[in-house]
Amino acid sequence: MYPILLTLGPINIYTFGVFLFAGFFLGSFIIWRRLRDQGWQEEKILDFLFLAALAGLLFSRTGFVITHFELFYPSLARVFLLGRYPGLSFWSGILGGFLAMGWFIRQNRWHFWKVIDEVIFGLAPFTVLFHLGAFFDGSKAGQETGAFWGVFFPESLVRRQPVALFETIGFWLIWLFLLRIERRWRTWSWYKSHVSGFIALAFFIPALFLSFLLAFIEEDKLYLVYSKQLLSLGLALGTIILLYFRSGRRFKEDLKIKKR
Repeated sequence: MYPILLTLGPINIYTFGVFLFAGFFLGSFIIWRRLRDQGWQEEKILDFLFLAALAGLLFSRTGFVITHFELFYPSLARVFLLGRYPGLSFWSGILGGFLAMGWFIRQNRWHFWKVIDEVIFGLAPFTVLFHLGAFFDGSKAGQETGAFWGVFFPESLVRRQPVALFETIGFWLIWLFLLRIERRWRTWSWYKSHVSGFIALAFFIPALFLSFLLAFIEEDKLYLVYSKQLLSLGLALGTIILLYFRSGRRFKEDLKIKKR
């Protein structure tokens, strides 16, 4: 593990911070370029990205503090000391970012699903670098394991499941999948409507199932593990249903075809 990438005198440059910045820069550039090429104004795009990033950071930190409140009580000033008391909640950040984006899109009367599809192509590499940074930082150590892929984390004398590394690999595969289908999905006959939103839903379905599966090997409070499992599975199934109805298919029609 390399939580501190570089030390310059009294200043520590943290590995996770470097990966977080790199992921934000790369993701923002991809989103900016794709939205610009679609005809949206560059100034509006920059405002859009700034608002989403700010909301994402605030929600991410708040989500971590709520689920790890014992680390910050009784001195709540620790919430603002990211260097000494690090911790961000990935899914809370995603929620905050998308709430801000939804508000901005509505205020500017943009097409929601078209914008979100473009956003996903920037979000995917961000998620890869976010979790890779968390792995090198020594975060998200999972349950004890004797498997060869187990890793010795800081302050641990036994091998543990590298949850953040599994997330990195999982999101990298999802990213590759999206790049592969980008120019193909509109030609698929089963997706009858061919409307925007397919890319976004195709990202969140495997991402939520990944979160559901990894919750089984995370080292966390029992109620948090159960909450993650139930919430991830429920949202994944709900996203599948949404994808089905956006595809233009109807259950009664598909049922009649099967009976024939």
